Amino acid sequence: MEPEKWSEEAALQNYETLKAILEEGLANAGCAENLRDEKGFLIDVQGHFRGLILRREDREELYGRLQQAFAAVNKKIEDERFHFEYEALSNYAALKPLVAGVTTQVITSDDLKSAWESLIEIQERIKGSKLLREHRDELYSSLQDAFGMIKLRKEEARQVFSQEAQSNYTRLKSLVDKGLAQSEETHEYKETREFLKKIQSEFKGIKMLPGQREELYSRLQTAFDILGKRLDDFFRYKKKNWEVKMQFTLSRFSADIYELQTALAKDKSYLKELEDQMEIIVSSGKEKTVLAGLQARITSTLRSIETKRQQIADLEIEKDELQNRLDEPEN
Repeated sequence: MEPEKWSEEAALQNYETLKAILEEGLANAGCAENLRDEKGFLIDVQGHFRGLILRREDREELYGRLQQAFAAVNKKIEDERFHFEYEALSNYAALKPLVAGVTTQVITSDDLKSAWESLIEIQERIKGSKLLREHRDELYSSLQDAFGMIKLRKEEARQVFSQEAQSNYTRLKSLVDKGLAQSEETHEYKETREFLKKIQSEFKGIKMLPGQREELYSRLQTAFDILGKRLDDFFRYKKKNWEVKMQFTLSRFSADIYELQTALAKDKSYLKELEDQMEIIVSSGKEKTVLAGLQARITSTLRSIETKRQQIADLEIEKDELQNRLDEPEN
């Protein structure tokens, strides 16, 4: 009877110990932050039942309470799974058309930047949405295909741009080379300047790589600079030649004025002689025919004197105007 009495006492002690463990486990489970932790506490308690001596009614009592707790938490887990699946399916139903729509946008739209931003936006929505694993994998896979498609289209566009840019560079380089050579050699300054301006207009809106554009535009600007310097030199040379010619003209004016003044002095001297003769003839009473001839010579000499005076005055005016032009300061 002694072993049975020990077993009875042990069973009662085990009951009290296990009951305390069960109460603590149920209390911890009730305070758990999530259902997985709650079920974990119950599983830990269940482990204490193994190999433990208990009276049958005590085991059934404690185990029954544990099973009720398991049933309650399993129901919560099942309800949570149901609500999760319901929300996940709803999210999938909402997101799938968006993914299909943005895929169409990627295929048909030329605004790849906008399409890329739409993909990023939907990707973030998927990341923050409750979804079944297979649905999440499906949507992510479709998005990755769309991302890959954009990258492919960008690469194709880059290659097309590169080819067009190279073609434009080759064509424009030929024009710039021609313009540069022309600016260094030609004397058709106006035509060359118009040609350079026409080349300059070719740069507007043309597709080229930045380095190529800068290279050609720099060379074109060099052509403008060379032509401008040559044009300045040309005008300075032309002005110098003009000044030399005008100085010669001034000298010619001075010489003509001197010759006219000399001739005028002779006319005046001759007029004085004629007037003296006239006075002698008039006082001597000679024939009128002689007097008439003398009068005619005086009249002719007076006209000659007046003509020379006018010529001298005109030459003086032209000389002064030319001198003023030469004296004008350079702009």
